[in-house]
Amino acid sequence: MSHSIFSSPKIYTAVKVVSPMMFGDEKKDQDRARWHGPGQVACVCDGLTSSPRSDEAAEVTTNIAPGLFNGKISDRLSMLCDVLIALRKEYQQSSLVIPDETPQTMQDVLQRIVQEKRATSFQTTMVAARFAPDEKAVIVDIIRFGDSAFFAYSPDGELLTCSLNYPSGSGDYEKIPNIRTHSTFVPHKITFKPGGQILVRIEGLLSQHRGLARSAGIKDEHMENWLVCTPVDACGAGSRYHEENLSDLRGLSLQPGDRLLVPRYLYGARLTSKGKRYSILDYSSTIKPVFARMDYASVNPFGRHCAATTVLPDHFYCGCFDCFQDRFPPWTNFVLCSDGLYSSFSDAGQLWTWLRENAGALSDKNGQQSVLSQLHSILYASGGDDDISFVWVYPIK
Repeated sequence: MSHSIFSSPKIYTAVKVVSPMMFGDEKKDQDRARWHGPGQVACVCDGLTSSPRSDEAAEVTTNIAPGLFNGKISDRLSMLCDVLIALRKEYQQSSLVIPDETPQTMQDVLQRIVQEKRATSFQTTMVAARFAPDEKAVIVDIIRFGDSAFFAYSPDGELLTCSLNYPSGSGDYEKIPNIRTHSTFVPHKITFKPGGQILVRIEGLLSQHRGLARSAGIKDEHMENWLVCTPVDACGAGSRYHEENLSDLRGLSLQPGDRLLVPRYLYGARLTSKGKRYSILDYSSTIKPVFARMDYASVNPFGRHCAATTVLPDHFYCGCFDCFQDRFPPWTNFVLCSDGLYSSFSDAGQLWTWLRENAGALSDKNGQQSVLSQLHSILYASGGDDDISFVWVYPIK
């Protein structure tokens, strides 16, 4: 965040890595990743192990990803899902070869089992994003199905947001500390969600409120990057992109006494009244809430795994996914990855350190093998190796 907002990068580039599972008896190669430089689009897909032909689903999705952001996203996603469903139906109708000597009763059983498996074929998770830097921020359009993740880091390594704190389509937001669900209007509550704006009163730098910094887990060296604000009122739905927030990602339900920790780059429109400073802010997931009625505790999703996850194409039809627009400071670094990458680390800080220390090797295909082998060894020792895939998106200086 130390870079001037007036020297914003004009374009991003990326390192793309796809590394199939190396250790164990099982063979996997179901991850796919893509960086589309002309469109500034990144995509990572992790095909489900339990889903036949999931590697093909991941391949199709990453190939189509650059076109998802050209037009109405709901229509583009519907088209992608139609393609995956068509491939599934074709696969279901393909013949099954069973040895002639197999008893008829066993043939019937095998036929039923295979058809049941094929009914869930061509499934994949996905995280995709399009990056558009302007003079004051980086505007990012994000689509996410399942446990593939999106991270944003400031240039000095501060974690700005982590999508794992917002489980995709799980419906379990109310079970996570300090992640509040969107609800209908209740007097004295302010709803702040993607596409919306909020009027806040600026209370001062976070360095003047060290207790809040400790509660929010913000380190001393980063406190100058944050403002403490008090919510005053909602300012409406905001940009047109709200109409395409297909999952209606849960926003914040704020009450009197709550505070917002706001990155200083989110300047917004400023005004002064009766000696007090105010600002109108666009929604950004980098804004940290500190609720008056409970202590703020950073959610650390690393190591927390769920047996079920939302997937393409099936969960598109019930709306169980995330699609929204977010804002980040100039010079922000972004990481889109499958669970194989973040499961190799204890927290987001460790992941960032690994990326920085191995930047040279990761940019060289010949050098990738050694550093990735170490991660596969960590996964194998902790319960089972997995495919590792990610796209690290960073600004060109």
